[in-house]
Amino acid sequence: MATNLAESSLPDSGRSGVSPAWIGATGFVLITLLTLLLHLGVLLNYLYPVLALALGIWLFRCYPVFYLGYAWWLWFLTPEVRRLVDFQVGWQPITPIMLAPYLVTGLTFFTLFIHLPKIRQRWLFPLGLAMAGVLYGYLSGFLQSGPVAASYGLLSWGIPIAFAFHMALRWEEYAANRHAIHRAFAWGVLIMGSYGLLQFLAPPAWDRFWMLNVPMNTIGQPAPFEVRVYSTMNSPGPFAVYIMSGLLLLFAPGGGLRLPASVFGYVALLLSLVRSAWGGWLVGMIYLLARVPSRQVLRIILSALVIFVISLPLLSIGPIANQVERRFDSIQNLEQNQSYQARSAFYDRFWETAITTLWGTGLGSTGMATKLQSDQPGEGDQQRFMHFDSGIMNIPFVLGWPGSLLYFLGSGGVLFYLLRARSQRADPWLTSEVAVALAVFSQLPFVNTLIGEVGMIFWGFAGLALAGTRFYSEREEI
Repeated sequence: MATNLAESSLPDSGRSGVSPAWIGATGFVLITLLTLLLHLGVLLNYLYPVLALALGIWLFRCYPVFYLGYAWWLWFLTPEVRRLVDFQVGWQPITPIMLAPYLVTGLTFFTLFIHLPKIRQRWLFPLGLAMAGVLYGYLSGFLQSGPVAASYGLLSWGIPIAFAFHMALRWEEYAANRHAIHRAFAWGVLIMGSYGLLQFLAPPAWDRFWMLNVPMNTIGQPAPFEVRVYSTMNSPGPFAVYIMSGLLLLFAPGGGLRLPASVFGYVALLLSLVRSAWGGWLVGMIYLLARVPSRQVLRIILSALVIFVISLPLLSIGPIANQVERRFDSIQNLEQNQSYQARSAFYDRFWETAITTLWGTGLGSTGMATKLQSDQPGEGDQQRFMHFDSGIMNIPFVLGWPGSLLYFLGSGGVLFYLLRARSQRADPWLTSEVAVALAVFSQLPFVNTLIGEVGMIFWGFAGLALAGTRFYSEREEI
């Protein structure tokens, strides 16, 4: 019944104005490719974010359904554009290109500002709590790290929540929005997964150039069979979360892309060697199997078996099998697991500092924003806070007790609301969206999965699922 309600609203909201939107998006892609072919990478450094934002504003105003898919594609592909430009003009530690997805997604702040009074509604209130925690951190960071670093941090922490609010508020268009986003992720898994396999077998020159210059020692070596797959994204961690999320969505019914996308997606996910994402996928799968009706459990299990059988020839290739086998062995042998030992040492060393920083260090004190601080820290301190191996410690360290209380109440409240939603059993797509949000949240002990590009997954699908629960509850009352 719930699924029929959603589908009945799809044609009117999902088809309007698609052709002009596609023309605009195709033009943007062609301009980007032409500029690269003409070796005008220096120009693209600034042209890309400007064009991306201009197109984003037009889509946001005129074609809001298409806008959502467009925003996700920018998150998928912008890091690859950056690498192609760097390959032409030379290594750039900071580039305007990477602002494009933040600027386009940040347009949803207008939705938040215009409809702010609606945040008092019970089902939206947790989003308001989380945003209040972020604003506290922004004020603290503004005073301690400076306006530039704090503002960059606000993009990373605040934009995902604004995006969630934007989608939740558009609950009447849930069916069309869901269709656009699921389709974007289906194609995204196919493209990113197949490119990731190519990257492992024969990494392109621009990827090798990136690996030789980026200060990251966990990405592998720029040689065949030695790369930790990161595909079109910046590093294996975010890529693994994105591909894991898309693979969970592919268990929902429909779509001819499911089988080929799943095959390439699972191989690429395994070759990313990100164990936390593997665990997150397992959490999501368990939730899916527990929440869908019993008649759909068999379908999901059979789908998984078919995908495994088809993927087996790829997974049996010597170098692929060796990499994956070694990584699985490291899970069983924790005493010799250097990553586990380093994370345990970090917890032992930093836990007390994180929970006793009562007022917080503020936005801009961790992550890439440390490069923009007014009073530059020493090189050792900057490296120490640039990569934070725990979201559980990162949040209280940055937001302090006041901000963390608001932020955890908000994010936890959203998840609790979704887990209790009854309409999931009637809509497998909605169940898969909640499974994605839960899978990403479960990785919080390893990295802060609620901010930046990874946070877009948690808050984005939480917002979409909030829209779905509201959509069905309103229809049931009619």
